[in-house]
Amino acid sequence: MNLDLIKMTLARLHEVERHATTSDQVDALKVCRTMLCFIQGRGETGEFAVFVENFDTAPVTPLLSFITKDEADTWLQNHPAPPHGALIRAANDFYTVVDARALRHRKLLRLPSPEEVTQTDEAGDEPAQEVEESPEPPRPVLGTKFSLFKLYDRTCYDLHQMEKRMSSPEELEAIRTARISFNFVMREGEEYGFEAYLEGLRSARTAPPLASFATREEADTWLATQPEPPSPAVISIGNEFYSVGYNRRRKMRLLIRIPTQRELDTQAP
Repeated sequence: MNLDLIKMTLARLHEVERHATTSDQVDALKVCRTMLCFIQGRGETGEFAVFVENFDTAPVTPLLSFITKDEADTWLQNHPAPPHGALIRAANDFYTVVDARALRHRKLLRLPSPEEVTQTDEAGDEPAQEVEESPEPPRPVLGTKFSLFKLYDRTCYDLHQMEKRMSSPEELEAIRTARISFNFVMREGEEYGFEAYLEGLRSARTAPPLASFATREEADTWLATQPEPPSPAVISIGNEFYSVGYNRRRKMRLLIRIPTQRELDTQAP
C-alpha cells in the first residue's frame, strides 16, 4: 500500500499537462486534482490506496451490510444524510442507496442478482455487433443540476484523448489513479459531499469565510457545535480555507482543506 499515492499522483498529473491540447483536457486534469484533494482532505488516503491496489481484482464490496432489509430501511430513514449512490447489502441482496433530496424521498433500489442478470442475458441473446467508439459526452454546464457520473463520464473522455499521446508508464498510472478516484468517491456515496466541496472551492475565491480561527483546535471546537450534517460553508484557519463537510458512512463532521488556486492550476510546481 502506497500512502503517498495521492501526493505522487498530483505531481504526475502536472507532468501530464503537456499532453493536453484543449481547454477541456486542462479542465479534466483540474477536476482530477480537486477530487484527489477532496479524498486527501477527508483523511481517506490509506483507504484510497487500498482501493486502487485492489480495484481490478477485488470482488464487489458493499459500503455497509445489514442482517435484514428492515434493518437497512430503518438505517436509511434515520440517517442524517445517507450516502447517496452507495452500494449496501441487506440479507442476501445488494441495494443502491437513493436519497432524492429535492423530492425528500429515500429508498433502497434492489440490484438484480448475478443469476438474474445471466437469465436476462440468455433470454435476450443477439449476435455480437462491432463496438463503436462512444460519442463525445456533453460538457458539464455550471448552474445546471450536478451529476458526479456525468462529470466522471466527460472527464474519462478527455483523459482518454490525452492517453493516446502518452507512453510513460508513470503518467499512464497517474491517469488510471485519477479515474479510480471517481469510483472511490461514488462507492463512498459522497456525490453530494463532492458537490458541496466544489461549491466551497468557488465560494472561497469569491466571498469571505463564514468564520475565522487562529488554530485548528478552535475550529474543531466550533465544528462540534454544528448540526449533523453541518450546513455547507467555508471557514479559514490562519491563511488556509476549509470546506465544512460530512462523512456519510461514519456520520462525522469534517473540515476539508481547500487547495489554493496555484495548486489546482496548470504549471504549478
